Amino acid sequence: MSEARTLKIKTTLARQMAQPGGRTLADVERRANERLERHREDVMITVAGAVTELELVTAAAAPGSEAQVYRLASSLLDTAGFFDTGPLYDAGYSLCEVADRMQTSGAWSWPTIGVHVQAMRLILTAGCKADATSEALLAGLRSVAAKARRDD
Repeated sequence: MSEARTLKIKTTLARQMAQPGGRTLADVERRANERLERHREDVMITVAGAVTELELVTAAAAPGSEAQVYRLASSLLDTAGFFDTGPLYDAGYSLCEVADRMQTSGAWSWPTIGVHVQAMRLILTAGCKADATSEALLAGLRSVAAKARRDD
């Protein structure tokens, strides 16, 4: 029997990575953030459109449209999550949580949804800044969400 031999094959990629030079992690991160920032305006237009859709669904309060609320809110979070939208993200997350609980329990409350959507519109209109007003809105949403949890 012959002895087993282990061969070390060095690929082109491995050779290139072993060479000195290249970009630092900080530079790569900075460049990625710069490229991402170029899309902020378009993303915020999309987010505003999602809030408008939520306003329309909430105003109609049509039976069977409850699932749309969660779908729109989670879509908003997916999009807004790429940027620092601070209180808007928190309000959207609260809306998702409340909508999911209400849908699961079968105790749907359009006024609760409406409060969240109105808060999101106010936060969006104010530029998604974390300030005393947005903190007061988020505190109100937390109390609405707590009430919805108790009503389960």
